[in-house]
Amino acid sequence: MRRRRLTNLGRYLGVLAVGLIMAFPILYLMSASLMSTKDLNAYPPRLLPSEPVWENFGAAAAYLTPTSVLNSLLFSAGVVALQLALALPAGFALARIPFRFATPIVAVLLLSVFLPANMALIPTYVITYSLGIVNTYAGLILPVAGGTAMAMLMFRQFFAGMPSGLFEAARLDGASWLQTFRRIALPLSGPIVAAYSVVTFLAVWNMYVWPQVVAPSENLRVLTVALAPLARSDYSQTPPGVGMAAAVISMLPVLVVFLLFQRSFRKGIVGTGLE
Repeated sequence: MRRRRLTNLGRYLGVLAVGLIMAFPILYLMSASLMSTKDLNAYPPRLLPSEPVWENFGAAAAYLTPTSVLNSLLFSAGVVALQLALALPAGFALARIPFRFATPIVAVLLLSVFLPANMALIPTYVITYSLGIVNTYAGLILPVAGGTAMAMLMFRQFFAGMPSGLFEAARLDGASWLQTFRRIALPLSGPIVAAYSVVTFLAVWNMYVWPQVVAPSENLRVLTVALAPLARSDYSQTPPGVGMAAAVISMLPVLVVFLLFQRSFRKGIVGTGLE
């Protein structure tokens, strides 16, 4: 019994140590956001501010502007919503509705997943420019939302793993495929939808190249584009503590989303969500 307790204690301490190592950059970022320039330049480096400088957050908020925060929220939420609207029914159809060419479609989707994203940057921009939606919310959101290959394959695998008897019983009762999807498949897909939404929201929130290319105007600038000058020559004109505070502000919405959906996210990752 004692040996078992020591083993469990060692595991807990190991997990705690790994967690602290992984969390240290974020903890230091939060601490540095309250430091003065003198504290940040001190040697040896300080882990805690000698006196919190709360003015860093006021200056960072003025630098980022509410418009860039709103643009990032609209960009991320719009992409997630459109991808779910496209990928969920497509994944269900590929998994459960028998039709010709289903296998070749899956193969094409799988092939597109392995293509480097940068290869599609120029063709996507050319199409966006030809449609006249550069420097618009549509040009910012729609091309990214159209990249649903991974989502379709992910939802296809999820729906294929669900008990076939659920869908057979619904079909025997006279339900159409649309009714079967809406009343049976969709209500059971909450965990996988939450997991995909959190991951996609985070990925879109952190995108820089596409928003910089297609929406460079001031009124469409997202947070990643607003933060970029702090890492270039403009950084020397802004106190480093303000830059750290701006990074913390840009991180908070994603952290809130993850905390709100972490339970469903965990269920979607480790299983199908059927209990």
